[in-house]
Amino acid sequence: MTPVDPQALAVVLKSQKNNKGGNFTVRSKATNKDFTYRVARSCFNDVWYTQVYVETQYLQFKHLGVYRDQKIFKGGQLVTSPSALGVSWLLRQCEKGNFNLISEQADVCHTGSCLKCGKELTDMDSIESGLGPICRSK
Repeated sequence: MTPVDPQALAVVLKSQKNNKGGNFTVRSKATNKDFTYRVARSCFNDVWYTQVYVETQYLQFKHLGVYRDQKIFKGGQLVTSPSALGVSWLLRQCEKGNFNLISEQADVCHTGSCLKCGKELTDMDSIESGLGPICRSK
């Protein structure tokens, strides 16, 4: 497993540089559910936005919404899906500097690559083992 220091996510939230974002996976220690996200920054009319994407299939991301006011919004509407609630909780804790709380309640990892075939890994079991599901089953 390749952990991410949650403070690195706090830096992304303050960045004033357009970027396409990096991928990271978060697993709740309470539910064992994980989501893979991409968080990017963009500027429009001198206002900085944090764009949040969630993986829907292997390395395919959909735009979840914009993180503002400690929540995810899309088209002016609050997004309340489990993935939106999870990432908004994580980003809110990063903004508040509650890095110990994050570590107590979630595992945050960057996505690595399979030791056997080299494909990018995006689920927590694969990241922990270093092998993707197909390579693990062979």
